[in-house]
Amino acid sequence: MEFKQLKYFVKIAELGNMTRASEALRIAQPALSQQIMNLETELGARLLDRGVYGARLTSSGEVLYGYAKSLLRQHEDVRQAVSEEVTHPTGRAAIGIPGSTGKMLAEPLVRQLLSSGGILIEIVERPSAELVDLVAAGKLDIAITVDAQPRRGARITPLFLEALYAVLPQSGVHGRQTLKLKELADSPLILPSAPSTIRHRVEAALLDKRLKFRLVSEVSATDMLIRLVAANLGWTVLPWSAISDDMQRKTGIAALPIAGHRLDREISLCVSDVLPLSRAAEVVVATTLAILKTLLADGHWMGARVLADGPLANPS
Repeated sequence: MEFKQLKYFVKIAELGNMTRASEALRIAQPALSQQIMNLETELGARLLDRGVYGARLTSSGEVLYGYAKSLLRQHEDVRQAVSEEVTHPTGRAAIGIPGSTGKMLAEPLVRQLLSSGGILIEIVERPSAELVDLVAAGKLDIAITVDAQPRRGARITPLFLEALYAVLPQSGVHGRQTLKLKELADSPLILPSAPSTIRHRVEAALLDKRLKFRLVSEVSATDMLIRLVAANLGWTVLPWSAISDDMQRKTGIAALPIAGHRLDREISLCVSDVLPLSRAAEVVVATTLAILKTLLADGHWMGARVLADGPLANPS
């Protein structure tokens, strides 16, 4: 039994005439008659009484008509539900974002998803290395990662490079537009606690230039680190994403590029290389990339450079 046979049968029953039904269905009458005969053969019952006055339902036909109408209605409901899910997806998706990156991305992401409706987004804040592991284990659908290392079970797609800035009290700028690496080394430093890609980048750059430095404190929380710098207790190094809010609020810190030695970290998209993304997760990925592209194109993410072969690059 096929849905088209039920559709043909219902149309004949409603119009009460084989000829009018064939015209409404745009199917030749012999072919329509053959479909009804096939249906009667399969069910082992006569469904229609055909005569000069048209086609009338038999008692068996009356039974089938009720079920056929219900089945066809459910069939249409399924089609509409699937179509609606494609255009307006629902469901749940989990994305992992490091703390500093989340300051730039989390609010516009949630705002955008709320405006489209239907998707419940869970945002998990963890260090980048943990996020890759969570994606590989299937506990996160997506992650935005920093300097992610290849790992079995995860597919990592580099997006852009993010410059690191020297962050110092506003009172220590003295009209400078940039800082030399030696000036950074000569200042008391408050750096992120190890393991940290920022900490590694800074220490590697200073050692490469054979510059001694004085570490006065290690802090694992970015917000606390910024507060200590604002209190004039030391200098640090952070990406723009970590300090953008504080710069807008003018909390007493300044951010200067490091002249002659650009320190970068790589921002990537991480998804499972085994588990397929749900429709909801696909929408979150597309929305995330669109937001990042806009932030970078508008210059709101200072110090960022889009990778030419990445998904954020403009097509040539």
